[in-house]
Order: sequence, then structure tokens, then C-alpha cells
Amino acid sequence: MGNTTFSGPVRSENGFEQLDKNATTGAVDNTYYFQRIGRVTAPCVSSGDSVVSFTQPANTLLSKITIVCTSAPTISAGDIGFEVGTTSSGVDIVAADTNDLLDGGTTVQVGAVSPCTLVASSTTGAATHLTSIHYAAAERTVYCNITTSTAVTTAGEFTFLIEFDQCA
Repeated sequence: MGNTTFSGPVRSENGFEQLDKNATTGAVDNTYYFQRIGRVTAPCVSSGDSVVSFTQPANTLLSKITIVCTSAPTISAGDIGFEVGTTSSGVDIVAADTNDLLDGGTTVQVGAVSPCTLVASSTTGAATHLTSIHYAAAERTVYCNITTSTAVTTAGEFTFLIEFDQCA
């Protein structure tokens, strides 16, 4: 098969596969895996929770979540934090951190970046295997939440960059 060159972006709704062809047998194998990134933006518009959702594809493993301030909010002096889970306001993927984005202040600078710490896997059975909350055998919804301790006076936005690896 010949090479193909594209001058514009290449897009796919169901990912990409890279194939490896055995030079001797001609057998084709698709054991290459790609890392993919999802993105969801949460508004910071009121005190309390601002929950948005992201669909994690089947057979993927979450590997990293980073939050970026894309529009600066202003609040009465207080805190802005986050949590990520498999339920609305859940904390099973990223534990609640109530003041990581803003600790006792009034605004967050556009471009501020906060890497999240994924919750550790837990042991099951004879404690020899780990069960990871980061793996999704079937497509599932992941909820990303921005939390504020006081009233928001000027709305802002935070973008969750969600990296995951295709496992199958």
C-alpha cells in the first residue's frame, strides 16, 4: 500500500490504529496503542459545585488529569478546588482538594496549571492483583467538579485535560 499525505487535520470519532506487518509471514498485527486526550470545560459561576462530564471510552486507562484556568473567575475571598469521580461530586479518581486552584484569594490567573494526583489503586483477593478505578472496560461517564467556598462575582472557566491510554 502506498503512502498518503494530508494537508489538513485528520480526525476520527473512534480513534486510530497503527498496524505492524510481519516482513516474513505478512501477518498484520495491531498491537500499537495510542495515548489520547479528552477535554472538558467547567464553568466557575456560583458557590459550591460546577460539575461537567466526560465520556471515557471502553478499554482505556486514565493516566493523567491536568486542570488549566482558561477564563479567570473572581470570588469573595475564599478557595477554589476540584474533584473527579465516577459519580457526580465523586472523589474516587481524584480526591477532593478544596483549595489547590485558589487558597484564600479572590482570583486565579488565566493559564494557571494544576496537575491532579490520581487516587491509588486498591488490592483485591489475595492482595496480589490491583483493581484500578482508572480502567474502564466499558464506556463510562467521568465527572469533573470545580468547587468554590464562597460566592462567584465574575464567572470563569477551568479546562480538564484528561489523558488516557487505549488498552485493547
